Parts: sequence; structure tokens; C-alpha cells
Amino acid sequence: MKKISPSYFLTDEVSELSGRTLELECNPTVLLVWAANRFNRNASRFYQEAFGISAMDWRMLVMLCKEPGIAVSAASLATGYDKGAVSRSLRIIEQMGLAEGRAEGTNDRNKFWYLTRKGRQLHDKVLAAALERQKQLLTGMSAEDVVIFNALLQKFMTNLERLEADLP
Repeated sequence: MKKISPSYFLTDEVSELSGRTLELECNPTVLLVWAANRFNRNASRFYQEAFGISAMDWRMLVMLCKEPGIAVSAASLATGYDKGAVSRSLRIIEQMGLAEGRAEGTNDRNKFWYLTRKGRQLHDKVLAAALERQKQLLTGMSAEDVVIFNALLQKFMTNLERLEADLP
């Protein structure tokens, strides 16, 4: 496999006012961050306006549908969000009557989270809209393109996990 030279990701121009730096339009990490930021802003606005929930709340509805009885720490690991963000979202959707936390034992902080009937109904409504939005986002991509895109993102995530393991 041919490797890309690090210079591919750098600008060619150097002036008196600027030094050599990242070439933004051909740098996959820059493009990924830009796409993720735009996607999150767009999704947040859409879910808030259409359903009265944040994008994070939608992610927690999905998580509780997929993993009923999940703890905050496990939801945090699965989604990549810190425990504080997961806890805040779960409290919000609990207040909305969409989820419930059930404590096990005497420690009220150690809860396992479930969708309520109302939460499941909202999940199913949002899911239909989310699938339509995904279809629009993938316009112009073949099924093979999507499989390749997913495989590349999985490789990227695996490499990211290796970087995280090397952090102090």
C-alpha cells in the first residue's frame, strides 16, 4: 500500500506573513472535524425544531432503545461522550417523561436507564425522520460507497483508539 507523504497535507505557499501550515481542503482530519461540526449543528437545530429534543437527547433515545437498562458509564463508553454529558441528557429526557432511571440497591446514583412508552413512541417518530435525513446525506453514494465509507471510518476509529491508549 502506497503511503501519503506528510507534505501532501501542507500548504505550498510560504509568505512573509505566514508559514507553512495545513492544507485545509485535502486534509482528512480537518474535513472530518468540519463535517462533524456542521452535521451536529444541523442535526441539533433539526431535532430541536421538529421534536423538541437535542441531538444528544436523540442519541440517548437510540442508546436506550438499543441497550435497555444501560448505566451512564456504559452509555458514555458506547457513545464516546463524557459521563457528565450523558447524565445531563438522561436527566433531561427523564424530566420529559421519555426515559426512567431505576436505582439498584441503596445507591440512588447507580441507575439503569430505560425508555418509557412515550420515549419509545418519540424514538420511532424521530427514527423515520433520521433515516430520511441520512438518505439525503448519502445522496450520490452507491451502496458500495457507503460500505467503503463505513469501513474507512471504522479504521479511523481504531487508529483513534490506539492514539487514546498512548495518552498519559
